[in-house]
Amino acid sequence: MKLFDVVPGNFFSVLSSGNRVIYYDALMILHDMFRYELNIRLNDYLASLISILEDRAFELEEGDEPEGNLTLSGRARIILNRLIKTGWVDREYLDNSFVEIITPRNYAIPVLKLLSEMSDSSLQEYNSLVFATYSGLKQAMSENESQLYEAVVSARANTEQLQYSLRTLYHGIRGFLRGIVDQRDVNTLLQDHFNEYKRMSDSIYHPIKTMDSVHRYMAPIQGILSDILAREDLLQSMRERAMDIRKYPDESLADEEIMKSIDFVLDSYQTVGGLVSEIDRKHSNYTKSSIEKIQYLMATDQSVMGNLTEILKAYAGLSESARDRLTERLQAHIQIDRQEFFDDRSLYHRSVRSRSDQLPLSVERGENLTDRLSQEFLLHQIQNAFPPSRIRAYIEQLFANGGDVIEAQNIPITCDADFILLMLAVIRHSERDMPFTVDLRTGYIENSGYRIPDIVIRRKGVRSHVE
Repeated sequence: MKLFDVVPGNFFSVLSSGNRVIYYDALMILHDMFRYELNIRLNDYLASLISILEDRAFELEEGDEPEGNLTLSGRARIILNRLIKTGWVDREYLDNSFVEIITPRNYAIPVLKLLSEMSDSSLQEYNSLVFATYSGLKQAMSENESQLYEAVVSARANTEQLQYSLRTLYHGIRGFLRGIVDQRDVNTLLQDHFNEYKRMSDSIYHPIKTMDSVHRYMAPIQGILSDILAREDLLQSMRERAMDIRKYPDESLADEEIMKSIDFVLDSYQTVGGLVSEIDRKHSNYTKSSIEKIQYLMATDQSVMGNLTEILKAYAGLSESARDRLTERLQAHIQIDRQEFFDDRSLYHRSVRSRSDQLPLSVERGENLTDRLSQEFLLHQIQNAFPPSRIRAYIEQLFANGGDVIEAQNIPITCDADFILLMLAVIRHSERDMPFTVDLRTGYIENSGYRIPDIVIRRKGVRSHVE
């Protein structure tokens, strides 16, 4: 559905009109009353509008229809009528009474919230989203499996908010980095660093790195979700719970939502660690750049000679006409003439080049790059030679020859390819499209000259007691 299929075409016109500042204040009053009152009485809203119109210029615009003289009350009613015409609010009566109320449209409520947040300079505190995801899944898994569906849905919502918070923090740091480049005043730079940036760091960055560490809870979250995917009884219980809550027309839609939610959380935590590392890098870069810029500005020559040097640097980059205008302005305040050339007695000292007879240092070429490329090539070859489809076919062949439950000592390993396929099957058994599960026992066994973990492979849906 497109935006203007929902909102009227002139919905945003109040924010682009000549009275946009007044209309913005009127919308903020509406938002504040919406937050604290269930029913907004029309007379109360008009009284609040009148209070902000005193000593403020309000010009009639095309389409405004004043009711009588243009008094404060008349202006307030013009504002209200414009909000009604543009689709921000509706005017109606309170149930079983003649008391008039105004109600914001459904689509206007999130817009009001957004406008309010844009004008709010205070930082929102970071919530423990990672710990909340872990604790919700852990509690549901260990104490109340019937509420696993709610825990998974909540985990997805928390993960979406986590990604949003991390990206907001990342771009916030980038904004401070851009400010360093343009800043020329030491006091302002210090204020930005020790007030604004520190406030953001204490509210968002510090909690992410300490009490809500992504790296601390990432593996347990992924482990719980992988266990859920491996147990058909839990998935069936979640489908039934979803059918009761959401009233899906069929079970396949409920299953699709559950799988999408689990896959989203798993995929997100595969990449969120890299995002946190990138934020760490930006944070370190900002700290280093801020300190260097402060040191540079404090060391800059602020004497007459230093100021004159800066003027001459700017003068050199001007056009001929701009140079003439600058010369005229300077002559009005100080005695200055055009300098056609520089010599050794001018403002600048001649640079003295130094020579060195030492041989240049040799570049020691390590093998780190070669090793890394070799590893990447090997992984690429494995991925191409052993795709998931080949793993599934290998396990299906084992089931065809040995039944639905196969123990490690009964697995035929005839070559290295069989050994690699078996290891990949153990690693990737928790993936959704794998038709089997793997139970790990303690220790290892020797099989056809290969040392493998003591495992039991069973077809999904087939239960087996593993000692």
